[in-house]
Amino acid sequence: MRLQTYRDETRSRHFDLIGGGGHPWSIDLVAVTAACLLVMGFAWAVVALWVR
Repeated sequence: MRLQTYRDETRSRHFDLIGGGGHPWSIDLVAVTAACLLVMGFAWAVVALWVR
């Protein structure tokens, strides 16, 4: 596994986690982090409704 960082044509920074061997794969760490934050926010909202 290795971490790769690069800039695209619009000069946006990308962070990818790349791994594999027989089946190469990569994960965009910025997209995964944003998705996790959204899911956690939704989960906390549901918990807040249950507690109330």
